[in-house]
Amino acid sequence: MSQEPNETQSLEKKCNLLLNEPDVRFVGFINNMGRQIAGGYKPGITPLVDEEEHKISLEHALEVLLTKDLDESLGSIDSIVTRRKKVTMITLPMEKYSLLISAEKKSDAEKIVQKALSLF
Repeated sequence: MSQEPNETQSLEKKCNLLLNEPDVRFVGFINNMGRQIAGGYKPGITPLVDEEEHKISLEHALEVLLTKDLDESLGSIDSIVTRRKKVTMITLPMEKYSLLISAEKKSDAEKIVQKALSLF
Protein backbone atom coordinates (compact mmCIF):
# COMPACT_ATOMS: atom_id res chain seq x y z
CA MET A 1 0.00 0.00 0.00
CA SER A 2 1.65 3.23 -1.07
CA GLN A 3 0.70 6.76 -0.36
CA GLU A 4 1.17 9.95 -2.31
CA PRO A 5 3.91 12.41 -1.21
CA ASN A 6 1.28 15.09 -0.48
CA GLU A 7 -0.70 12.61 1.62
CA THR A 8 2.41 11.74 3.64
CA GLN A 9 3.20 15.42 4.20
CA SER A 10 -0.35 16.07 5.36
CA LEU A 11 -0.24 13.12 7.77
CA GLU A 12 3.16 14.26 9.11
CA LYS A 13 1.81 17.77 9.81
CA LYS A 14 -1.18 16.37 11.70
CA CYS A 15 1.04 14.03 13.68
CA ASN A 16 3.23 16.97 14.68
CA LEU A 17 0.17 18.90 15.87
CA LEU A 18 -0.84 16.03 18.14
CA LEU A 19 2.72 15.69 19.43
CA ASN A 20 2.24 19.16 20.96
CA GLU A 21 -0.16 17.64 23.51
CA PRO A 22 1.55 17.50 26.93
CA ASP A 23 1.54 13.74 27.66
CA VAL A 24 1.88 12.44 24.09
CA ARG A 25 5.17 10.63 23.41
CA PHE A 26 4.64 9.21 19.92
CA VAL A 27 2.12 9.64 17.10
CA GLY A 28 2.23 7.60 13.94
CA PHE A 29 0.07 6.27 11.14
CA ILE A 30 0.43 2.56 10.48
CA ASN A 31 -0.86 0.48 7.61
CA ASN A 32 -2.68 -2.83 8.02
CA MET A 33 0.69 -4.64 8.13
CA GLY A 34 1.85 -2.56 11.09
CA ARG A 35 4.36 -0.49 9.09
CA GLN A 36 4.72 3.14 10.08
CA ILE A 37 4.03 5.47 7.15
CA ALA A 38 4.11 8.83 8.96
CA GLY A 39 4.83 10.31 12.36
CA GLY A 40 7.41 9.77 15.05
CA TYR A 41 8.47 10.58 18.59
CA LYS A 42 8.26 13.93 20.33
CA PRO A 43 11.71 15.60 20.34
CA GLY A 44 13.64 14.64 23.46
CA ILE A 45 11.67 11.43 24.10
CA THR A 46 13.64 8.21 24.45
CA PRO A 47 11.73 5.32 22.81
CA LEU A 48 10.81 2.49 25.17
CA VAL A 49 11.10 -0.07 22.34
CA ASP A 50 13.70 -0.52 19.62
CA GLU A 51 12.63 1.52 16.58
CA GLU A 52 13.67 -1.33 14.26
CA GLU A 53 11.25 -3.65 16.01
CA HIS A 54 7.72 -3.04 14.79
CA LYS A 55 5.99 -5.72 16.85
CA ILE A 56 3.95 -3.20 18.82
CA SER A 57 2.62 -1.57 15.64
CA LEU A 58 1.81 -4.97 14.17
CA GLU A 59 0.02 -5.93 17.40
CA HIS A 60 -2.23 -2.87 17.15
CA ALA A 61 -2.88 -3.34 13.42
CA LEU A 62 -3.89 -6.96 14.03
CA GLU A 63 -6.11 -5.98 16.93
CA VAL A 64 -8.07 -3.64 14.67
CA LEU A 65 -8.35 -6.25 11.90
CA LEU A 66 -9.37 -9.08 14.24
CA THR A 67 -12.21 -7.11 15.81
CA LYS A 68 -13.82 -6.18 12.47
CA ASP A 69 -15.93 -9.37 12.70
CA LEU A 70 -17.94 -7.75 15.48
CA ASP A 71 -18.57 -4.47 13.64
CA GLU A 72 -21.98 -5.52 12.33
CA SER A 73 -23.37 -6.49 15.72
CA LEU A 74 -21.50 -4.08 18.03
CA GLY A 75 -20.57 -1.23 15.70
CA SER A 76 -17.11 -0.22 14.54
CA ILE A 77 -14.28 0.57 16.94
CA ASP A 78 -13.85 4.22 17.84
CA SER A 79 -10.63 3.68 19.79
CA ILE A 80 -8.61 1.05 21.62
CA VAL A 81 -6.82 2.09 24.81
CA THR A 82 -4.20 -0.24 26.24
CA ARG A 83 -2.69 0.68 29.58
CA ARG A 84 0.71 -0.84 30.26
CA LYS A 85 2.91 -0.37 33.31
CA LYS A 86 5.06 2.28 31.61
CA VAL A 87 2.84 3.79 28.93
CA THR A 88 -0.70 4.17 27.58
CA MET A 89 -1.20 3.06 23.97
CA ILE A 90 -4.12 4.42 21.95
CA THR A 91 -5.19 3.08 18.56
CA LEU A 92 -7.68 4.93 16.37
CA PRO A 93 -8.80 3.08 13.24
CA MET A 94 -9.12 5.51 10.32
CA GLU A 95 -10.38 4.98 6.77
CA LYS A 96 -7.07 3.98 5.21
CA TYR A 97 -4.67 3.63 8.15
CA SER A 98 -4.68 3.37 11.93
CA LEU A 99 -3.38 6.13 14.16
CA LEU A 100 -1.13 4.86 16.94
CA ILE A 101 -0.45 7.10 19.92
CA SER A 102 1.86 6.46 22.85
CA ALA A 103 1.24 8.62 25.91
CA GLU A 104 2.52 8.87 29.46
CA LYS A 105 0.95 6.37 31.86
CA LYS A 106 -0.78 9.15 33.84
CA SER A 107 -2.33 10.73 30.74
CA ASP A 108 -6.05 11.29 30.18
CA ALA A 109 -6.58 8.91 27.26
CA GLU A 110 -10.08 10.18 26.49
CA LYS A 111 -8.81 13.76 26.18
CA ILE A 112 -6.09 12.61 23.77
CA VAL A 113 -8.62 10.59 21.74
CA GLN A 114 -10.91 13.61 21.44
CA LYS A 115 -8.01 15.86 20.38
CA ALA A 116 -6.91 13.29 17.77
CA LEU A 117 -10.42 12.95 16.40
CA SER A 118 -10.71 16.72 16.08
CA LEU A 119 -7.44 16.83 14.07
CA PHE A 120 -8.12 13.83 11.87
